[in-house]
Amino acid sequence: MSKTEIQTQFDTLVSKVIWPEFKKRGYSKTKNNFRYYDSAGWGKILSIQKSAYGDRSNIRFTLNTGIYLPEAERLWTRGRSISNERFLEPACLIRKRIGQLKGSDDLWYELTDQSEFDNLSRLVEQDITTRVLPYLDRIDGVEAIMQQLIQVKEPNSELAIETLFNYGYQNEARKWIEDELTKTIYRTQRQKMLELQARLAHSL
Repeated sequence: MSKTEIQTQFDTLVSKVIWPEFKKRGYSKTKNNFRYYDSAGWGKILSIQKSAYGDRSNIRFTLNTGIYLPEAERLWTRGRSISNERFLEPACLIRKRIGQLKGSDDLWYELTDQSEFDNLSRLVEQDITTRVLPYLDRIDGVEAIMQQLIQVKEPNSELAIETLFNYGYQNEARKWIEDELTKTIYRTQRQKMLELQARLAHSL
């Protein structure tokens, strides 16, 4: 079955507008995923996600970024599966959509018979060059990822804290737990933090 004009426009947007800047930076391309993996054991990715509710004449999509650490995936999967250089965005410890990077609500772009392709193309290109790439470019190694976890404390999860601890930032991980215990009003969250605190203390 031949592609519709909308599908062709989407392919053009991906390959001609978005991909070139990532290619310059040494990313690899697998379908709508642009992945960078460093042999030192970290990676970053842009995933272009289509809405499940679109069709051949109406394509809605968003931009997902991910920061990957094999150690975090090992903890998450209990060692069952480590993707390494084949990782995808769902396996990433830190995941942000373009809406978060722009400080706004969840953002989806839309290609339809009524949309102006040139205008949409310029908008996507602007968001890539002013939001996505500056964010991903700042991540240049494991240390940069650790500093982001320490400073931003996102994701606010047991996995993030334990990853920080396992990469040698024990004091920072302990402080994060203490801060959570001080401020949380939820019994379940408090119990999780206490259990994590005990588990990390036992691992030393």
